[in-house]
Amino acid sequence: MKATQLLKGQHREAERLFDLALSTTGDVRGATDELTKHLLAHMLAEQVVLFPELLAIEPDLIGGACEEHTVTRFEIRRVVGTAPEDPSFKARLATLRELVTRHAEEEERDLLPRIEAELTEDTNERLGRQMLELFEALVAHSRRHHASSHAPLRTARAA
Repeated sequence: MKATQLLKGQHREAERLFDLALSTTGDVRGATDELTKHLLAHMLAEQVVLFPELLAIEPDLIGGACEEHTVTRFEIRRVVGTAPEDPSFKARLATLRELVTRHAEEEERDLLPRIEAELTEDTNERLGRQMLELFEALVAHSRRHHASSHAPLRTARAA
C-alpha cells in the first residue's frame, strides 16, 4: 500500500474513533484510549519513516506538520488526563478533533499530492509498508502495555 493511501485511511479511522469517543453511549474511556493510541502511532510513523524522506525533497515541506504534531501531543495529554465525567472532557476532545481534522485536511490537500508527484511509485509503496509496520507495532505495544498496567495487582495473601 502506498504511503499516501495509508495516511488517508488512517485519517478516516481517526474520524471514526473521534465519533465513537464523542458519543454519549458505550465505553468512552476505551474509545478515547484507542483513539489516542491511533493518533500517536500515526504521528510517530510519519515522523520516523516519511518525514526524513520528505526532508530530502524540500525541508520546508514538513515544518508545519512537525509543529502541529507537537501541539497534538499536548492536547492528547490533556484529554488522557481528564476523566470522561469531567465537564471539560468533551470540550478537550472536541478541540483535539478540530486540530486533527484541520491537520488531516491540510495534509491531504497540500502534502499528499506533493508526495505523489515527487516520489516514485516504488518509494511511495516502500514507505507505506514501513509506516504500516511501525504503526501496527506501536499500537500492539501500546495495547500490551495498557493491559499489563491495568491488570489487577495480586497481593501476597491472594497468591
